Amino acid sequence: MHSGPGRFRDGARYAQGGHMKLPVLKAAAESLAIVVQKSANVKIGDVSTTYLGTVSCVDCAYRHTTKEGDEGCYAENGMVGIHVRRLNRNVRAAHASPVRQAEAEARGIDALKARGQALRIHTSGDCPTAEAARIVADAAERFVARGGGTPWSYTHAWRRVPRKAWGSVSVLASVETLADAARATRRGWAVARVVPQFSGDKAWVEGGIRWIPCPAQTRDDVTCSTCRLCLDDNKLRAIGAGVAFEAHGSSKRKAAEKVSCAR
Repeated sequence: MHSGPGRFRDGARYAQGGHMKLPVLKAAAESLAIVVQKSANVKIGDVSTTYLGTVSCVDCAYRHTTKEGDEGCYAENGMVGIHVRRLNRNVRAAHASPVRQAEAEARGIDALKARGQALRIHTSGDCPTAEAARIVADAAERFVARGGGTPWSYTHAWRRVPRKAWGSVSVLASVETLADAARATRRGWAVARVVPQFSGDKAWVEGGIRWIPCPAQTRDDVTCSTCRLCLDDNKLRAIGAGVAFEAHGSSKRKAAEKVSCAR
């Protein structure tokens, strides 16, 4: 089976292999998005996934401000960071709007082989406008219609993008404070937050929300694809629960510091 990348007009890049060993992105207008048939990320498991540059993460507290990688974003460090920085350069060079990035991502999703696997939208990146969210959501729904599994994602753009823009995709609002968790909940979102460290693997109630520690972080035998907690935001909302993630990745110290300051 071919494991190299395919290229689509106006910036989509698609890889069938379960890895991120993609070639250098040479043309400025190339690769506004990367879509991978089978992720090699041990945490999320046997799923397809997408990547956008972090320039799309306009509301994220962990995104760089002056130097990429200095604010605690896991996607701007390590191997993923190499590809994210290339995507960022391509987006800036092409002056690509959020909608154009979303269109590139949607083309990559449309090229996926749908074999029942879940789809993790935005291992890096976000949709900062309602139109961009609808474009990606429509592609995710087409993926499901042709035999794909459940699509899910997280967004820091919950203040500016209404929940309905994401349609049937399970999307959790990423929040930094309990006050923001309450605001997002009132706007119809299920919520997720990063905490500096877990005190154990048991859920706890804080700010009126039952916070469940991510099972893929507390258990070695669980991945996102087997846990599926985040794949049903309707259920999380119904039971008044949110998902907590322990600061992780090569920049976890920075992320933990930001969380501690925001609480």
